[in-house]
Formats: sequence, C-alpha cells, structure tokens
Amino acid sequence: MQQLVWLLLLLVCIISPATAQIDRTELNGTVSDPSGAMLSGVTVTIRQEGTNQERVVISDKQGQFVASSLPIGRFTVMFVHDGFNDLRIADVDLHSGDVRTINAKMKVGAVSQTVQVEGDRGGALLNKSDATLGGTIQSVQVAELPLNGRNLTTLELLAPGAIDAGSGQQSSIRFAGNGTDDNNFRLDGVDASGVFHASLKSALRLQFSTESIAEFKVDTAGYTADTGGSAGGQVSLISKTGTDVLHGSIFDYLRNSSFDALSPIKTTIHPGFHLNQFGGNVGGPIIKDRTFFFVNYEGFRQQLGGVPQTGFVPSPAYRAQVAAQQPSLAFIVNAYPEGQAPTSDPNVFTFTGVVPSPNIENSGTVRLDHRISDKDSGYIRYNIDDGSSTSALNALAQGITVNARTQNFVLEETHIFNEHSINEFQLGLNRNTYIQFQQTGLPFNFSITGFTGLSENYSKEQVGQSYSVNDTVTWTRGKHTVKFGAEYKLPWFNEQNSVDGTASFLNESTFLQNQLVSFLTTAALPDKGMRKTHVGAYVQDQWKMSQNLTVNFGLRYNFFSPFKENHNSEDPFDIANCGGYCGIGTPFYHTNYLSFDPRFSVAYAPDEFHGKTVIRAGYGIYHGEVQLGDEDSPVVNVEPSTLLTSGIQSNGTTVQYSYPVAPSLTPSTGLALTPRSMSLNHPDSYVEQWTASIQQALAGQTALTLTYLGSHGVHLFRRSYTNLINPATNTRPLPQYPSEIDTKFNEGSSNFNALQVSVNRRFHNGFFLSGNYMYSHALDDGSVGAGDADAPENIACFRCDYSSSDFDSRHSGTVSAVYDLPFGHGQRYLNVGKTADLFVGGWSVNTLLLARAGFPINVTLNRNAAELPDGNNVDQRPNRVPGVPIYLAFRSIAHWLNPAAFSLPAVGSFGNLGKNIATGPPLWQDDASIEKTFRVTKRNNVIFRAEAFNIFNRAQYGSPASTMSVTTTPPPPTAPPGTQPKRVLTVPQSFGAITSVVNSGGLVGTGTPRVLEFSLRLSY
Repeated sequence: MQQLVWLLLLLVCIISPATAQIDRTELNGTVSDPSGAMLSGVTVTIRQEGTNQERVVISDKQGQFVASSLPIGRFTVMFVHDGFNDLRIADVDLHSGDVRTINAKMKVGAVSQTVQVEGDRGGALLNKSDATLGGTIQSVQVAELPLNGRNLTTLELLAPGAIDAGSGQQSSIRFAGNGTDDNNFRLDGVDASGVFHASLKSALRLQFSTESIAEFKVDTAGYTADTGGSAGGQVSLISKTGTDVLHGSIFDYLRNSSFDALSPIKTTIHPGFHLNQFGGNVGGPIIKDRTFFFVNYEGFRQQLGGVPQTGFVPSPAYRAQVAAQQPSLAFIVNAYPEGQAPTSDPNVFTFTGVVPSPNIENSGTVRLDHRISDKDSGYIRYNIDDGSSTSALNALAQGITVNARTQNFVLEETHIFNEHSINEFQLGLNRNTYIQFQQTGLPFNFSITGFTGLSENYSKEQVGQSYSVNDTVTWTRGKHTVKFGAEYKLPWFNEQNSVDGTASFLNESTFLQNQLVSFLTTAALPDKGMRKTHVGAYVQDQWKMSQNLTVNFGLRYNFFSPFKENHNSEDPFDIANCGGYCGIGTPFYHTNYLSFDPRFSVAYAPDEFHGKTVIRAGYGIYHGEVQLGDEDSPVVNVEPSTLLTSGIQSNGTTVQYSYPVAPSLTPSTGLALTPRSMSLNHPDSYVEQWTASIQQALAGQTALTLTYLGSHGVHLFRRSYTNLINPATNTRPLPQYPSEIDTKFNEGSSNFNALQVSVNRRFHNGFFLSGNYMYSHALDDGSVGAGDADAPENIACFRCDYSSSDFDSRHSGTVSAVYDLPFGHGQRYLNVGKTADLFVGGWSVNTLLLARAGFPINVTLNRNAAELPDGNNVDQRPNRVPGVPIYLAFRSIAHWLNPAAFSLPAVGSFGNLGKNIATGPPLWQDDASIEKTFRVTKRNNVIFRAEAFNIFNRAQYGSPASTMSVTTTPPPPTAPPGTQPKRVLTVPQSFGAITSVVNSGGLVGTGTPRVLEFSLRLSY
C-alpha cells in the first residue's frame, strides 16, 4: 500500500497538485448557421466588463466551444466568422460555480454588421451540467441582506439543505444531516477552516468581512470529483477584485440597546449594549486593463453589559447546613452567588446574572491582480482578523476571555497553453490562533445535580495552521472537458492547557453527605505539536454527449495520514489491538490507503421543453476525516489523567470517594491512570449520496427546482466506553484501570432523506428572490458525523439507540428578497425630476426569513454507576410511563415536559425510554431592512440604512432542561437485614423548564430578541 501512496504522490507532482475550482465559472455552447448546421472555426471572444480581460476560443468541427476557469462577473461574448454577421451577446452574468451554455446562431451577411442580443437570462438559471445540490450566494445578497453583526456565515443558511442549530454562526450550521466538522471552508480555493475544527475556533465575528467578499457558493451534496476533502457541505468564498474604475466606500453601522426589545426570559436586569462596526474599502486600477488592487478594513467595537442568564444556586438555609455538616465543602457553596428568588425546592434559589462582554476586532484584506501577458495572469491576496472578547462562561456571572487571530493567504497564477488547455496554480496559507482563559477562583469544576455547575480556573492555547499547494489542469477536446488535479496540504496544530478537573455529586443529598459520584482530573498539557498530510487527487470528465445531454463522471482519491507528535511524545491506548497502552512512538492509528470516491451524474434538457426543463440525477461517495481535535488522544495520555468512580469496583468491593480527594489517588507524573483511547482500526469516514431533481425555468428569470436527496453515512465518528464491568463476572477486562475508558471509534452510521424545493430569481429590474424549503428526516445510532457523537445508554447495543439525530429538524426553510422600489428619476413609476428624486427615488427594501422545526430532546437520568449492569452511567434514560403524555396539556416555557411521564428503572436494568423522544421549540424570525440612496453626483452616493433583526420580536427559546436524578436513602439501623436502600426519582426544579433563549451567547447572529441597527455609507 505504501507503494500506491508514493505512486499517487508522484502523479501529483506530474500533473501539479490541484483543488476544486468552485470560485471559477465556465462558458460553453455551440455555434450554428441559419439552417442549423454547426459552424467550425468561429472565433469566440469573451470579455469581462470592468477589467476588459479577454479569453479567446475557437469552435471545433462540431461547432462546440468551451471556455473554462473564467472568473465571476459580467461578460460580453462576441462570435466572429467570415461570411457571417458578427454576433454580440451582452450582459452574460456568471456566478460562482456556474457552467453556462450559450447556443449561438449566426446570420449570413457582411462582416462589418453586428447583431446584438441580450444574454439568455432564463437559461442562465438552469444547471445543465451535473446533479449538484447547492446554491450561490450572490453579491446582491452579500451587500443588501440584513445580517445581525455582519457575520457573513449567516448567509450559508440560504443554501439548500442548510439547518441552523441556533445562532447562525459557522459552528452551528450543518448541511444535509452531516456533522458541523464535515463542512469544508475555502477562500479563493485555499483552506479557510479552523484546522482543529472545520469552523474557525474563535469568538471572532468578522472572520472574513462582507466588504471583501464578492459572493460565495455552497455545494450541499452531489458535487463532482473536483470538489471535496470532506464529507459535508463545501463552502467556497470569493474575494473582491479591483476594476478599471476607482470605486470604494466608507461606512459605519450603529446599534444601541435603547432601540432593542427585552429578552423573553423575564429578568430585572437589562444590560446596556452598544455596537459599532465601521470601515472602508477601495479598489481600482494601478495600470489600466492590466493591474488592479482592492483594500478593505473593518472594525468591530462592542460594549455589552451582559446577556441575562438564569441559574440555580444554594439557598441560605442549605448553605448554612453544608457549612455545619461538611466544613470542607463550605467554599464550594460559598462560591455561588447569592440567590434572588426561592423555588419549590427549599434548597434551591434562582439567580439571574450577567457578564460584561466587551469585544474588539479588526479585520483587513489586501488583493492585487495582474495580467502578465495574454496567456498569463495572477493575483495575491491576504486576510487578517484580530480580536479579543469576553462572554458568559455559565449562568453564574462567571466570564471567559478569548484572544484570537485568523490569517489567510493565497498566491495564484493562471496560464493558458492554448484554446484547449489551461492551468491554475496556487500556494496557500491558513492560520488560526485561539487563546482562552478564565479566572473563577476554583481549582476544579463542581457539578451538583439541581444546581448550576461551577467552573474552574483554566487556560488553553491552540494554534492551527495549514500549508497547501494546489493546481488545476483543464483540457477540452470535442465533446469532453477533462479536469486533472490534486491537492497537497500540510495541516498541523499545537495545543496546551492548564490542569483540568471535575468533581461530580449526584444530587443535593449526596453533596450534603460529601459523597462524590465521580472525580476526574487531568494534569496540565505542555505544548504538543501535531503534524499530518492530506492528499487529494482526481480526474473528471464532463462529456457533452449532445446539446441537451451532459454526463459527468470522475474519480477522486483521498489520503489522510495519521497525526505524528512533533516531539515523539505520544502513547496510543487500545484494548483490542494492544491490550492497553501501545507504547511510545506507535502510530496514532492504522493508515488508510484506499479511500476512492467514484462520482457520476447526468443532466438532460429534453428538446420537447425547449431547453427550459432539466432532469438531473447523480451518485457519489465522499470521504472525510473526523474533527482533528478528536484525534489527539495519544498525546494527552502522556499527561496523567485519573477518573475515580464511587460504587462497586471490579473486585466486588464498594468504594465511596469524598472531596478533597487524597493526592496519592491523582498522581501528577507518568501515564494517565484513566487513559483516552482511540481504536487503531480507524477507517476513513464517508458518505454515500444520491440525488434526483427536476429544474424548470419560469418567467422573469426565475427557476423552480424539486430535489430528492438520500444520504448514508458509514464509519462515522463514535464516542463510546471500553473496560466496562462484565455483568457475568463483575470484573473489568483491565482491572488495573478502576473505571471505564473513554474510547473513540469510526463505526457509526446515519441516514438522511430529504425533499428540497427551491425558487430562485436572479437580480433583474431591481428585484431578487430566493427561497428554499426542506422536509427531511435524519437518523443515526449516536454518530451524527465528524465532531458530533453521543454515547448510547447500553454500550453493547448501539443499534438500540438508532433514532432521530440530535439535530433532526423535519421542516426548515429560508426566503431572501431584495427589491429596489421602482419610483423616482429613471424608474418605471413616478419618473420625477432630480430635485424631487432626492426624496422619492432610491429606496430599497430587503428581507431575510429563517425558519426551522424544533430539535429533539433527550431525557436522561443521573444514576449511580453501581446500579447499572456494566457500570456505565453516561446518557442513561428513565422508563416511560404507559399512557401518560410527554407534554403537559398546557405546555409553557416553565413546564415543557411532563415529569409524570417518566419512572425509575429497576436496579441492574436500563431505562426503556427511547432516545430523543421529545421535541423542543421551533425557531423562525424575519430580518428586514430599508435603504435610501441619496445621489450626490453621478458616481458619489450617500446611503442611509435601517435594519430590524427578528422584526416581529418572536421569542426564540432554547431547549428545556431534561435531566433527572436518583436519590438513595440508606435503610435505618433498625431495619431488618437485607433491606434495600430506598430509591426515589428526583425531579429538579429546572426539569422541563426553558431558562434561556436559543442564542444565549450574545446579541448578534440569529435567535435574538428584536434589535435595530442604523448605518450610513458614502460610496464613490
């Protein structure tokens, strides 16, 4: 197998490493005479408006022409042939990933005559090339749609198949039932992920300023072989370029809590909020028609008194009782803030607090484009976003501060060999720095069921970086457009953190008795440097079998090497393969060499429908890795980690731990006593997808698309436990480790089926419209995808947990619209003079509507590990009471779930309640804006804009608390021998109650109360 990898690497060097060119477009078609006969030797000149860059191709013997790897933009296409009138087609609009077909018919006549034809706008909306399910977020959407916090990633929700988990940020958006870390982010074709995670692991809001992005494309599923590197959505952003005309703008966006609605979670605290986003950009020529520049800067300044969050704290009486009975625990209850209102539990008070949340951020972009010659051109672009922010760590007014920086660089050169072949070469750098720290005054986290958890003093630093070399070779011959390519990428990240630990108590009663249910501690992690290699190579053929039938077939190869610690400081742990520790220097896992992805699709536009209807179908396999942060187990094993669990041990004795734990039980040197395990049998995850769709062109440059999508995830990331107690022998496989061992496998599976309906109208005559609706069902056995997994109730039966995924939302959809009102000077209605136009004309209204059904709720039960057959008490569930509804008749945020629907399982048995049995609140909101343009001169405008996010102020509630516990009371001394302890199902005050909004982390993104924003822009 190693020889195979070396052979593929050699091929990479021969054909040049390459990557997907979603940021490019293609123009193809045929040229015929009035009789319909194909014309060969026609000179086709494609000129980009704004830069006057040209591409010239010649039609072949079949009258066909192909111009690949074109930039996005608006073009004019000229057809010239002796004996025929020149044919000029103007206003050909090409967007990210477009493959546009123009079938030209030339008239016999003098060469000096030119026939002008407006671009075939209706046909431009149809995909007649492949079966990709996705969408382009166009420049009009980027520039005009209201975005709370101006975070560009919120626009990803406008792609078909996207689902928002809450805040509309990069880390909360998933596509077609896959995990968030299955997504692939690129900027101008190079890696733009967070490396450690797919999304940028930072609190940065700008990341890539909307001012610097022209448009971007999201391929949800069914994409071709030239796209990949992960198993989920492919998000490709395209930066702006300069043109032959100097353009720019200066802007300022303002928000103030004086204009905002209050949180639907009632509180007496109303924190002040002020947000200011400002900056400017300029682009233009350095050398006319040859060299162009674009520069952007955006600043972000936030002052937030804090988002109110409600927690549960000890009552004064309970504090006094703890101090009297357990003096060693007094500092824990005293670390809680004073409660503000009693609850039905005399031991629990509520507390509503806020954490001041300042945020400072600076983002910038520099891009330089240059046409070296008629055959060579290139550009260089650099992005940076640097910021610092503080936010709430929990509902106890404790804060966390993050310092972060993202940087992205690309150098690209394009060479045209001839009209049949073109090469694009790229060098890329992507870097993401994340530094987190929190000061709470506590040595560990403390978890007491019934109270909000306390957090520890903690610091963490992670630096992810990737270098990439990419190249695309496109060759056209006759009816075939063939792409060869590969990508060579070197991802690495360094990480370090302070001591981390959690002391857990089952409930208020066991805390009062100082009976720990578990104690987990991990020593500080010194700087660890992990390195690996990604190789992706592909060949793809787009075969235009006829004018109305196109077949795409290709094969992609992926190689993801295991990590290697830079200092040779790692020790993998795997019971199945090594019987425990595998030894220093052992590879993290067995290398995979055979991750091949065949992909096939067909697009057919029947003549009977005059090219206005396209039928498409496709199938493909898509390999990817798990979240890279889930592959670091071997490096943390050389730092001691210990998990102490009270209850029956493997030797049959019963142990009860108390706090503080004796230092001898938690050594600070040597290997981890509670290791983190990862199976050496670690196949690459992949997803099989199949699609079928019908696309219809409608009047007014509108297209309707109906799509069925099916997906099956294989070898998905799974989190489980090994070294569990064997119920038959009451012993563990490795008795030297007194507890279960957290273990990562790639063994999970999932299924996703969806019906997708999309309507799209490109911006024309001042109106743009895009809408998507998806009816879907996502199921899995606890393995959602990369970075997402649940441990099952019964480790021996993953299939028993096969049910709706954690983020299954049966109904979801979006609508976005931009409308320039047709009033004022030069418009269709009320065509008034210039003076009156100052007030009447220049108005625009825009809207962005997001909606989804509620996510599943998993009702769980905190139990003593000794009560379970295998000693695993993670994600346990209660029994279902037959005939009792899960929801109360009058459901409210205070009582979303019915506690009477659940009962306590017997000792030694698992609960029979299914996973994800209930559903949380739905989410929908409408954001709107109105804009007025004051025309100062022909080129200079002043634009005033007012925006309302969640304009109807709909309450966007989060999910309710859904965890119960068990209270065990020992038998009295006078009880007969053999009397069992009394066990009672304890329902915390918080159970079934919704105490936070879906976006509790701030006041930007989606899921917030209604907020207003105002802006002023000078464009020139």
